[in-house]
Amino acid sequence: MKTTLKYIGSMILTLALGACNLDQYPYSEIAADEYVTDAAAVNNLVIGAYNGLHNVMYYEWALTELRSDNTRMRVNGSSSQDTKLIEQLDQGTITTAHTWVEDYWNAAYAAIDRANKVISYLDVVEDPTQRAQYEGEAKFLRAHLYFNLVRLWGPVFLVTKKTGADEARYMQRSPVEDIYALIEGDLNAIIDGSMLPEKAASGDEGRATMPAVKGLLAKVYMTRYEVGSEQYMKAGDLLRSVLASAGNPQSGADLVPYDRIFATDNEMNPEIIFAVRYLSGNVGLGSPFGTLFGPLNNGNNVIMGSPKHYNYPSDDLVSAFNNNGTAENPDKRKEVTLKESYYNATTGLTVEARWCDKFLSPITTEYDGEKDWPVLRVGDVALLLAEWINETSGPTDEAMRYLNMIRERAGVSTYTTADLSSKFLFREAVRNERRLELACENQRWFDLMRWGIAVTTVNNFFSSELFYSEYDYTVNPISEWQVLLPIPISVININPDVAQNPGY
Repeated sequence: MKTTLKYIGSMILTLALGACNLDQYPYSEIAADEYVTDAAAVNNLVIGAYNGLHNVMYYEWALTELRSDNTRMRVNGSSSQDTKLIEQLDQGTITTAHTWVEDYWNAAYAAIDRANKVISYLDVVEDPTQRAQYEGEAKFLRAHLYFNLVRLWGPVFLVTKKTGADEARYMQRSPVEDIYALIEGDLNAIIDGSMLPEKAASGDEGRATMPAVKGLLAKVYMTRYEVGSEQYMKAGDLLRSVLASAGNPQSGADLVPYDRIFATDNEMNPEIIFAVRYLSGNVGLGSPFGTLFGPLNNGNNVIMGSPKHYNYPSDDLVSAFNNNGTAENPDKRKEVTLKESYYNATTGLTVEARWCDKFLSPITTEYDGEKDWPVLRVGDVALLLAEWINETSGPTDEAMRYLNMIRERAGVSTYTTADLSSKFLFREAVRNERRLELACENQRWFDLMRWGIAVTTVNNFFSSELFYSEYDYTVNPISEWQVLLPIPISVININPDVAQNPGY
């Protein structure tokens, strides 16, 4: 794997072969200046930028969901290299030489490089509407990638153009303020310039739209700014606009049923605002998550091949689902999100096993699933708006309506104003709802950070999850410095003057 600084100076660009659909054709790499001569070539570069998200997503679960209280490592005592890598992420003992951390970092910067190359070649696009769309897509992807980087690492390298190797070698990390300025600047430029359509055209499903931009910007504002600040207050109108584009749902009946959100025969349904798209069929665009998450040694009764059984759902998450419903009316989301057993057709026995099931689909080749991965969807936005209303105005009827809308879809009882009579009670309810609604979607860790409770939550998890009390050695509480990831040692080796995050 190349280091980030080599990616920064790379002269490679991505060519997508064929049509626009983001889950249809693999890409190859060719020299830039010999290729980018017209709008069609730039369009292929844009599709290549989307496909660059695949390498990012491959390890994103490990840097987010695994570090939260939603999932954990499955076993202890194993000497395998992957188990040791998972253990470090699970328990906050990450080293600067952690290969998955480095792989994610490199993949994110490679994808940023692709987005920057799109922007650098826009002059060859003659049609102004087409040129604006390509620019908007590239800036949206760049903002999304930097938003994840700044939340995971804090100060990172700010790269917005092709950078020579000599310059890259001596670059320093930019302050968090500068990273957010780029993110907000890119997203606001898209909105102010009306660069993207409200809805993707037929055949372009999966390409960024204006609701995706507004939803991401609202999340940025709610992450970056204090409640009541000018920027935080802007999030409300953005979120309302996104829901209006989704048909302005007011009840659970207005939403896509939960089990249909992730169905492979219902891709890019009205719930999905933006997703990373996958295509099975041995074309280089399949989803790896069935192989990564499926239960070990399942004899092809769950998924074929030799799945890894990573990202194991915690007892705490299972209890949260169970406590949210009743025996008569269980939370419908649990069955979609995780499984706790499977039927062995050979032995005729039910086998106890737990795994994240939300992104599994039948495969004929390992690492080649069909299911897309939602990055932003209606349930997320509705709960963000309920949270925003409560934080700015208290538990109003409108806030209660959006919260109960999500609970109605889940098949569990709704709240009354008597149940959630204070801002504190409503806050706790919406936080619990976000956990269950978005479980295993890589949102939990970022929410815990946004609320400032990551350390407390994880340490409570360590002390209550039976798995850790039976561990080979004492699992130590984490401290605030462990919330951020270490800068990969490969980056420090290239430029020893680059500042490492404290504690590493």
